[in-house]
Formats: sequence, structure tokens, C-alpha cells
Amino acid sequence: MYPLNWPLSMFVASLGVPLVIKIEVEYDADANVYVATSPSVRGLVVEASTLDQIRCEVEAVLPDLLEVNHQLTNTKQHPQHTRLQFNTHLIAA
Repeated sequence: MYPLNWPLSMFVASLGVPLVIKIEVEYDADANVYVATSPSVRGLVVEASTLDQIRCEVEAVLPDLLEVNHQLTNTKQHPQHTRLQFNTHLIAA
């Protein structure tokens, strides 16, 4: 596994090495939603009411964002080479 934001990550991925993409999830108590962002994927901001929904939403938009950010053409064809790492930050009220 190789982090997406490390140097040469796209080259390493082209060799078949799986990429790890860190997804940070926080709960917004005021809006009653979970918000997912990523320091590795520019433009990733997703909201959902449950953790299962947030995972589905991230998985739905991630291939398009990776293609735009890194000009990838095979992201949608090879999703098995990407592993998502969800870090959840829950703040007790």
C-alpha cells in the first residue's frame, strides 16, 4: 500500500501497487450530518446522515475527483487498486 499524497504515487499505482487514500470524517452536530474530506484529494467534501451513507458517497465521487486531480484515465476501471482509510473524529457534546 502506498499513500496517494506521497511522491510518485501515480507511477507506483501504474505498477499495480494499491494506493491508500486517507478520508477524514467529522460529525457536525449543528447540521446533524457527517462530513468527509481528504488531505490527499482536492475538492472532496461530502455530507451524509450516516457513516454508511458517507462511505457510499465518497466511493461514488472519488473516481471522478481522482481523474480530474491527477488526469487518470483508468481509475474507474481499476478501483481494486485503491484502499480507503476512513478516520472518524467524533466530538462528544
